[in-house]
Amino acid sequence: RTRLRKIRGASREVFDRLRSVPGYAAFARCLCALTTTGWAVSVASVSGIVAAVAVGWIEGFVVAVMGGVALAVAVASVASPSPLSVSLRMESDRIVAGQVAVGRIRVANRSGRRAGSTLVEVSIGRGSGEFLVPPISGNGVWNESFSVMTKRRGVITVGPARTVRMDGLGLLRRVREWDDPILVHVHPQTIRFSFDATGMQMDVEGVASAKLTSSDVSFHALRDYEPGDDRRAVHWPSTARYGRLIVRQFEETHRSHHMVLLDTRRDAWERRAFEMGVSVAASLAIAGSGEARTVSMHTSDEWIPTASPVAMLDALSEMEVSVRRDFEAVVRRCVMERGAISALSIVVGEGTSDDEASRLANIAPIDVAVSVIRVVPGSARRRRRMSRGVIIDCPSLEDLPMLVSRGVSA
Repeated sequence: RTRLRKIRGASREVFDRLRSVPGYAAFARCLCALTTTGWAVSVASVSGIVAAVAVGWIEGFVVAVMGGVALAVAVASVASPSPLSVSLRMESDRIVAGQVAVGRIRVANRSGRRAGSTLVEVSIGRGSGEFLVPPISGNGVWNESFSVMTKRRGVITVGPARTVRMDGLGLLRRVREWDDPILVHVHPQTIRFSFDATGMQMDVEGVASAKLTSSDVSFHALRDYEPGDDRRAVHWPSTARYGRLIVRQFEETHRSHHMVLLDTRRDAWERRAFEMGVSVAASLAIAGSGEARTVSMHTSDEWIPTASPVAMLDALSEMEVSVRRDFEAVVRRCVMERGAISALSIVVGEGTSDDEASRLANIAPIDVAVSVIRVVPGSARRRRRMSRGVIIDCPSLEDLPMLVSRGVSA
């Protein structure tokens, strides 16, 4: 170990000294630009010199000279600055799963002389695309469009664009990156339906609860005056009729607040069903936010921003499955943190049984409308009441509006 440390220390010292030598950076870039063929030619040239010096092998000297000339020509053809500039643009950086994202590459010749052909590479997700740019005249421009197919939600990194220059023998490969990569958010598919399908009222004041109060805006009934009642609540026509103080009684109201909880546990879903579950949750949230109602969304791990539909869909594009096990604890914590909810929608997978769905629904307060939506692709549509709320089997996204509306009103 002591010898190994000494060798490492000596190597570091040598490299540190080399870095201070003028021209070392350019030499290092040349080494990095060598292709497999270039390394083979370099090794053959060095071996030829060694053979010529050690044993006087003249053929080795000839091989070394030819390899050196080839490398010199390659460096001369690749090292010169390119007059081309490359820009990459996407028509839209937000699309819906299943749609096609269209991008455009623009290559401009900044000089007055003709530029030779070059290769442009564009990273697209885990793959890449290659575009052979033909010779461009002085101050000319070359444009090319490309498309990116999207099958499911997620985030696709497009770019950066890279120009690749190689010599005729393929010994050196010089790559230059242009611009920053572009993030394309692929949103889950959603379906639009009216806000009242979620079971919440559309009034301005709020949603009336079962709690009675002496002062609010939702009138409930008349009753006799009790000490401590607000005199402003006295109903004078009834007081005059009965000869005693009669006051108005109201139902306590609160603003419409729809909470959507999405079970994102890995073992609770299949891939196809999970993507549909994300679409169902997003559709429910958009139904509320489109009517300027308060909407909250939570997965098994975190709160999803719902300030705007775009921010919510962006977050859902980046969301992945969770390794959390206890979803009931998540539901309980979310209900406690956002106590003033008026409707609760819980989106679960096929593996959730009726008993588990009933336990999830019972966590919500008694005055909250609860629906447990179980996403079961290919099954029959079904809805039925539980001890608290309704449970809905949703086979497809297109069935959601009717099932939710019937399920809440049944």
